[in-house]
Amino acid sequence: MRGNRKRFWHIGWWWSVTIDHVQGRTPRERTGITWPGARQPTTDWLRRLRQDWLTVPGQIDDADLDITARFPWQHDPEMTVAHTIAWVNTELTKNAAEIGQLRLLRAASRA
Repeated sequence: MRGNRKRFWHIGWWWSVTIDHVQGRTPRERTGITWPGARQPTTDWLRRLRQDWLTVPGQIDDADLDITARFPWQHDPEMTVAHTIAWVNTELTKNAAEIGQLRLLRAASRA
């Protein structure tokens, strides 16, 4: 479970901070984001972040998509809010695949 706990915390951390940046809020400190606990608390946390993320497209317009992204590229003028949105979807896919691999390894080690 330890590997998944770190993975879930990592998802919660970068997703929380990304939402803060895209919505123009001061981003939370890394140390201020804690893992809520195994199973249901983590599931609830990630579901709340998902709900928050789903509101993002309705809060920005086409002009906002072209603004230089403040996260995760630290004001690289080549990277825009549109890139951030695409990055979030890719990062979620990557993290889900990592969790799947950890689950497969755990299942295989029990066999």
